[in-house]
Amino acid sequence: MVVPTGGGKAKKPLSVMDKEARKKAKEVPKKPAKEEKSAKKTQVELGISDQLIKRASKVISESKVVTPSTLASALGVKVSLARALMREVVKSGEAILVSKHRGFLIVKSPSS
Repeated sequence: MVVPTGGGKAKKPLSVMDKEARKKAKEVPKKPAKEEKSAKKTQVELGISDQLIKRASKVISESKVVTPSTLASALGVKVSLARALMREVVKSGEAILVSKHRGFLIVKSPSS
């Protein structure tokens, strides 16, 4: 008859535990590199040119109201780029910001 002796998970040998402890003490704790979190992409990263801004302001002046998706389809660019173009046109005063909710902008030309 076999008598159970308890069992359970075997522990690591002392030599292995000692090696791990020395290895951890030798390592310098790595601090995560602090990167500047720039939520706003620069004009260079997005590829905004003066010619593209002029085209966007022309589309805005011809329309009653413009959203990023309508501007993107009119210019043939991505919606994120159209959103950045809209911000630039509003900054320059060639358009008026009608409404803004998170990333959704609605602008119109100042004449209408």
